[in-house]
Amino acid sequence: MSSQDPIKIMAELLKSGAVMLAETCPVEGCNLPLFKLKSGEVVCPLHGRIHVVKTDEEAKEVYSRAALSMLLEKVEATAIRAIDSLISEPDIDSTEIIKWLEVLERVARLKIIARKRDTP
Repeated sequence: MSSQDPIKIMAELLKSGAVMLAETCPVEGCNLPLFKLKSGEVVCPLHGRIHVVKTDEEAKEVYSRAALSMLLEKVEATAIRAIDSLISEPDIDSTEIIKWLEVLERVARLKIIARKRDTP
């Protein structure tokens, strides 16, 4: 979240209407209380967004979403770099650019599907 003093951040969270929870941050050695924002998101004053899971199934789902998100970011960055390098070539192979644009389109669709799945 920030490198500021966690006490100041906690005070600001409370002022903004966040609710301090009984649970503490699961990051080893942190032990700061978690806060639930008005949006329903749970945050640690030091580490930011935290996923609170109660079952192994929920943990698997969170890990799965995080892995998909990281994969999509990598693929998107790779596609953009590839398109940039193709465009700068004197003899542009338009079929190669089209392939990478299709990759970007699929990434965008997967992001939309993931967002819809995360929305209650």
